[in-house]
Amino acid sequence: MASYTFLFPGQGSQKPGMGKQLYDDSETAREVFRLADKTLDDICVTSLCFDADEDELVKTENTQPALFTVSYAIYRMLVEHEVKADVFAGQSLGEYMAVACAGFLGFSDGLRIVRKRGLLMRDCDPQRKGGMAAIIGLDGETIAEICREVGECFPANFNSPRQIVISGLKKRVQEAADRCKERGAKRAVVLNVGAAFHSPYMAEVANELKRELEKVQWRAGENTVISNATAECTKDPETLRQNLIRQLTSPVLWSLSMQRLVEKGNKEYIEAGPGTVLKGLFRNISREATVHSVETLQDAQAIAEQS
Repeated sequence: MASYTFLFPGQGSQKPGMGKQLYDDSETAREVFRLADKTLDDICVTSLCFDADEDELVKTENTQPALFTVSYAIYRMLVEHEVKADVFAGQSLGEYMAVACAGFLGFSDGLRIVRKRGLLMRDCDPQRKGGMAAIIGLDGETIAEICREVGECFPANFNSPRQIVISGLKKRVQEAADRCKERGAKRAVVLNVGAAFHSPYMAEVANELKRELEKVQWRAGENTVISNATAECTKDPETLRQNLIRQLTSPVLWSLSMQRLVEKGNKEYIEAGPGTVLKGLFRNISREATVHSVETLQDAQAIAEQS
């Protein structure tokens, strides 16, 4: 049977009603959602996923536990169909799903952590001084140079060779975005976010999250996870924990991570989550890889038949 690399998306992949068809069709998925609702006593994850409108679901304190639950339910359904992975990777928030699904964190612990992470990220910049912008069609070296010129602005997400997100103080982000367009970027889009995520401005959140990650029980695992902050593979729980903390203040090296996996011979991927964001990014990362999107029971059954 074929072995895959499992990919887990981050914020931006959420959508109203996500996971509902999965819940209706799979008892395994229903068990995951029920556990989620028992684990968190301040929100109902099932209601968020199935009933919340886009404005409610997009709030980071809601997006994070909802997306974590949906992706984990998809993963459990894949395992039930004997679809296996040898490497796990997740983009930003998705790295928490990767660590949990790879066996290093229990589902309930992981869910509590991402709920806390969402609340910390919501509250970290009450005056909304920070911001982010997506730069399309300009190389990373030039973008990094512009950020240094402007100051108080940093490359934050290397999503693909053609899509890089910058993060920092709003005024500096806007200035850097304008300079990127002057230097040849096809587009520079200021994002509707509440803070300068994946930048040094998240140091206080990282310190708070460090304390939360120290409270939970970490397990030894046999699976490999590639970390956002380093683009390196590891099976060491302590390294994974440190990299989750580091991820908040460091750029997400997604493009480099995927390039390295392809070079190692990982050519078959499964995006376990709503939508096809990661599949889309792969088009500009490597043409050698095949990415399968799994969101429903039927998707999982199709993959199992191919394997």
